[in-house]
Amino acid sequence: MSKNYHFQQVRKIKPTRMSVSGHLPFKDGVSIPYESTLERDFLMYFTYLPIAEDIIPQPIRLSFTKNGITYPYTPDFFVRFNDDRKSMLIEVKPKAKWQAHWHEWKQKWKAAMKFCKQNDCVFHIYDEDKIRHLALFNINAVQRYKRLLVEKEDVEAILSQVRLMEITTIDYLLTRFFSGSLYRAKGLQVIYHLLATKQLTCNWFEPLSEFTQVWSYNNE
Repeated sequence: MSKNYHFQQVRKIKPTRMSVSGHLPFKDGVSIPYESTLERDFLMYFTYLPIAEDIIPQPIRLSFTKNGITYPYTPDFFVRFNDDRKSMLIEVKPKAKWQAHWHEWKQKWKAAMKFCKQNDCVFHIYDEDKIRHLALFNINAVQRYKRLLVEKEDVEAILSQVRLMEITTIDYLLTRFFSGSLYRAKGLQVIYHLLATKQLTCNWFEPLSEFTQVWSYNNE
């Protein structure tokens, strides 16, 4: 198969009473559907990565054979990056579940790995150990500021300074634009708002503090 295989959603995700489903905003007005809390958390992290160029749910229908019978298999997501790392075909499963069913499901995993080898991408199973990490905790922590009412002048001043410096610390921005303890607290909320709305980004895998380095989301 071609390395330029065109992925598109092959199965629509419908609301269900058996699990949590919904959509998370990505970019350019696109929202990505999920059908479990683990998938939601997976998307919460990956939609905040500037290097994630494209995220396609239910991207392809593969076939695998078990005991002489052919079955269909649809992985959960395909993620394409805008740097030199390989695209990923991903199955999201709770650790206890995939470990318990590994022997039963290994043929479909093999079909996914074979497809990826032919199309220059990699297959991964993402469980809670790979998804619920410090980065996800930090991203969730700034969500409370996502709908914060902020002054346009404050936003423009911060973003202009970050673009000028390319990378700086939260502490520098607070000292530069929000002197005084009351204004400093307000400034921190504005910066968290910019992180939550993907106007700024940072290394989410480091603890958030006033010494966290930030840069423009679109610069990576």
